[in-house]
Amino acid sequence: MKKLVLLVSVTAVLLAGCGNTKRTTLASQISTLVDQTTSSQTEADAFLRLESYGENGVPYLVSHLGDMRPLGDKNMTLKNIVIVDSKKTEQGQRMYSPEVVHDALAALLNQITGKSFEFVYNGSDPATRATNRKEWQDWCVKTYPDKKSICKKG
Repeated sequence: MKKLVLLVSVTAVLLAGCGNTKRTTLASQISTLVDQTTSSQTEADAFLRLESYGENGVPYLVSHLGDMRPLGDKNMTLKNIVIVDSKKTEQGQRMYSPEVVHDALAALLNQITGKSFEFVYNGSDPATRATNRKEWQDWCVKTYPDKKSICKKG
């Protein structure tokens, strides 16, 4: 009986650890990709990969909105997704000229969620970026209450 209790306890600890590993892994993967946006050689691929996380990556992207490092290349192209009668269709491309990581992440967040706050996608001033960040954080906390600490991080 003691062996069974021990086995159940060890299994529970291992399973609990797996959940944390996934969260940590997602956070570290997104952090690595955000770092890659500051290099012109890796920026475009990093944007594509960040977008591919979809809704799962949103709180982690929001947590990086305080990043004011310059981008490797100040050009960004995203698919122009239009929703008509509840169907998503691609209609050309949207082109931006973000200056810093924050600007590009705000554009990606808009792409993934359809939400938009302050328009910073083509660069902006520090006060507008700060307002944009706060609005995204507040929205993130309401939308992902279980990820509140991630949304407010940074």
